[in-house]
Amino acid sequence: MLSRVANSLYWLSRYLERAENLARLVEVNRYESLDSIDPDPWRPLLYTTCNEKIFRESKEQDVGMFISFSEDNPDSIRECVAHARENARMVRDQISEEIWRELNRFHLFIRSENAVELWKNQPETFHRRTIEFCMLLSGLIHATVLHDEGWHFMQIGKLIERADKTTRVLDMLAYYQGIAPRAKLASALKSCSAFNAFQAEYRSGISLDNAMSFLLFSASFPRSVRFCIQQLDYHLHTVSGSPIGSYTNEAERITGSTLAQLNFSSSLNILQVGYHDYIDSLQKQFNEIGQQVFDTYILLPLEIRSNTNSGTRRRQNDHQRQQQQ
Repeated sequence: MLSRVANSLYWLSRYLERAENLARLVEVNRYESLDSIDPDPWRPLLYTTCNEKIFRESKEQDVGMFISFSEDNPDSIRECVAHARENARMVRDQISEEIWRELNRFHLFIRSENAVELWKNQPETFHRRTIEFCMLLSGLIHATVLHDEGWHFMQIGKLIERADKTTRVLDMLAYYQGIAPRAKLASALKSCSAFNAFQAEYRSGISLDNAMSFLLFSASFPRSVRFCIQQLDYHLHTVSGSPIGSYTNEAERITGSTLAQLNFSSSLNILQVGYHDYIDSLQKQFNEIGQQVFDTYILLPLEIRSNTNSGTRRRQNDHQRQQQQ
């Protein structure tokens, strides 16, 4: 597969996953803010999405509008959908007609004045519709394209983004310095669509310890960090053709090491290291995995095909910026 095609498929899927997770985070935070006595109830959301500085420098005053629509925010839902569509356009022949049609419909909706009016009057309907669009596209990716190398790159992008956003939700709990009330714990679980699954597994009630353990270490919940990294390990090895348990590149090595860490860790390890430091180390590993996927499958083939490195350096800088959003 051409490296540019792999790169576009990777980011198409990753940007859709990012938009879906942002919609969940904003909607849950909005509900929380209605009953909050905190003078700045949106600050944890800006903190966990690393948007505090950009928001202060922007002209936008409403955090929900900033994360949903602002063009000053390169990580807004609207911008994520635009980036996903642009990547899809570049690989139009690699995706199905159904994916292209629904993604266009999503893009036109999110850029319309109707979407802004819907957000102002019925924000929960807007965010629910955004989530449904993303889930529809995820289903179409699974059901309407060949499960070949390109599909595996789409899964790799989705899983890295999903694992990263789950840790950011957990980091939002760490923001409360380990004294997260039950409502905050429930909100964190709902931000990952994990509340019902959590209740099915933990009958004793919610605590910081079991909420952290579930979202980090569950072997069966699709949005837990461990589940995502386990699936990521499978897709990376399928692309390279190497057997699971070995590695042929740095992306596989770091993923395998991270998976082993999650397989043999417990909440006691988190307490010893500290919530924020443990989560921060995972986020750095995810960024490094993404960078190594880029270096192995996109940057290196481009360098082989080109005698000049200026274009590849620019692509590398763009990739690093996208990952940090």
